[in-house]
Parts: sequence; structure tokens; C-alpha cells
Amino acid sequence: MSFCPACGAPDGGAAFCPSCGTPTGGAPAASIAESVATYGQDVGDGGGGGGGYLGMLGHSNKFTIQQRVSMLEAVTSGCIEEPNTYDIIDTTHNKKIMVVEEKSDAMARCCCGPKHSLLLHFYAVDSEGNKAQPLMTLERPGCIREKPCVGEGPMECCLDEMKLHKGFVEGIPGALPTQMLMGSAKMPSMAGGFTPSLEVFDKGNGLIAKVEATGQFPCLFGGMSEMCCDQFYTISNQSGPMGQIVKRKPKDMTSGLAEMFTDADTFTLELSQNLSVEQKANMIGSLLLLDYMFFERDTDGFSFEDGGIAINLFNCYCYGCICPCKCQCS
Repeated sequence: MSFCPACGAPDGGAAFCPSCGTPTGGAPAASIAESVATYGQDVGDGGGGGGGYLGMLGHSNKFTIQQRVSMLEAVTSGCIEEPNTYDIIDTTHNKKIMVVEEKSDAMARCCCGPKHSLLLHFYAVDSEGNKAQPLMTLERPGCIREKPCVGEGPMECCLDEMKLHKGFVEGIPGALPTQMLMGSAKMPSMAGGFTPSLEVFDKGNGLIAKVEATGQFPCLFGGMSEMCCDQFYTISNQSGPMGQIVKRKPKDMTSGLAEMFTDADTFTLELSQNLSVEQKANMIGSLLLLDYMFFERDTDGFSFEDGGIAINLFNCYCYGCICPCKCQCS
């Protein structure tokens, strides 16, 4: 029997450890060769001090996260909610480095989305951009378990959060074991008041950063304002700014239609400080949590109500509650 060199779990002779996702020596040669050429030795074999199996995060501070468009959601105006899939791109090298796939209950997505409980599985990609070994798992308890009123106020039971685990982890969101915990993010006390916010923690529950909406009116976002305005979130700690998350407005007519009829979004993450790969992974996880918290509302720009069309100009954030500002067209 062979064992994973990173976590010591039995690997069953697989190319990647089923517990933590670390390569065990059997990764496709083409994938490793290309990764080493771009990022250095640490990507392929876990050596070189660049973060091992997450080494692709160690050589860039700029990333683009693109949510794939679901045609089924588009033609049904969100009545059939599909699990999300994201592509994570190293903007510096213009190379896709990860694929993220949501695992959640279909009924929960339709009835409780976007507040539903879920897991997000992160995968590295091979030389052709297809998903390969598992890297990490994001856990969001959501409204199914201990967060029945998530996103509905400033009480503890309403505060959204996520935990990030090393490797491929399965189970019930909110009840996963914490042996492979990498970090977490949670809405602050009183839900940040009038400012959409997250606090990001390391695996020892030490605060490493705060993510806060910025701009002239940080409490306003979403709705039709997404069509013409970028949404900015500053990442900072006690020493000062660390970076920025930006929810990008559509660049052209095609992306504008996708924005209007689906919940597919594009984000950029730029980090100004040299963070560890685990800290960068936590920032990416926090970005995805922000997407579910604020930008996964189907047909957020308009809806059919009372025999007419209700146009949502923007959403107003107030102590954890999201209040749409609509005008009715009969």
C-alpha cells in the first residue's frame, strides 16, 4: 500500500491523493512539463518552496474569475438553476489554472438560491485546460443547516460564511471535518452595517484581512447598475491595503445579454502584497462567497410583476439585508 507524501493518507496507487489532492507521482507528463515551464518546479511535484500543489498561485498576484454561462438558465430566466462553474485565470500569464465546480442539491438551488448550502470543488487543469487533480474544497453552510435566515439581518444565524479545505472533501455543508482546514471568511458583527463586508481568517482563526465594498455609495450594488458600473471591494489589514476585488461590468452586447438573463459574472482579483499561496486561495474563496452573497440573484435587473415589468435600478445593503430599489412599468 502506498501513502500520500503530504498528508500520509493511503492513496490507493492513484496519481493524486484522494484526501488532499497532492500529486503522488503519476500526473500526466505533458501537464507537469507545461506547468513547470510556466510556473517553476513547485507546481509539478510540490517542491521548490512555491506552495507545492497550489504553486500556480505563487507566481502571480492578478487573477480573473469567470463564471460560465448556463444556456438552460438563460432560456428559463433562472427558473431552472444550474450548479455554477468558474474558470480561474492567471492574468499575468494569460493561462487558465483552475476550474471550480459547485455541488449542491437541485431543490435547494431552486427554492433557496442563492442562499443555499453548497460545496465548491477546485481542480487544477491539464495542458488542454481540462480539469485534472482536485486541489481544495469550499464549504458554505447556507440556509439548509445552522443558517436558516442567512442574508436576512445582522444576527449570528444570518451571517454568511465559508470554510476552505485542502483537497477534495465531501459531506454535508456545515458539517465537514476540519483536519484539512486552510482558512475561512465570514460576515463581521452586525453584518458590516451599511457596507457589504467579509473578514478573512487563517486556519488558526487569526484575522488576516478585511474585504469591504468601496466607492461613493458602497451600500448600492447590483440590479441594472451592473450593466454600466464596476463594483469595487478593497482588501486590507492593519498595515494597509492588500489588494482589490472588482465585479466587472459587461464589455460588449453579448456579455451584456448574458449579464441580463443569467447570473454569470466576471471578477478580477489583484493583490498588492506578497501573500502565501494559502492566503491567496482564501482571497479567491472570499471572492466566490461574495458572488453568491450579492451577484447570484436571477433576473436581478428586471422581473415580471403584477402584469408589468419591474425594473430594479440597484440593491441597497443594510445590516445584512438586501433591499431592491424598483420602478414599475405597466
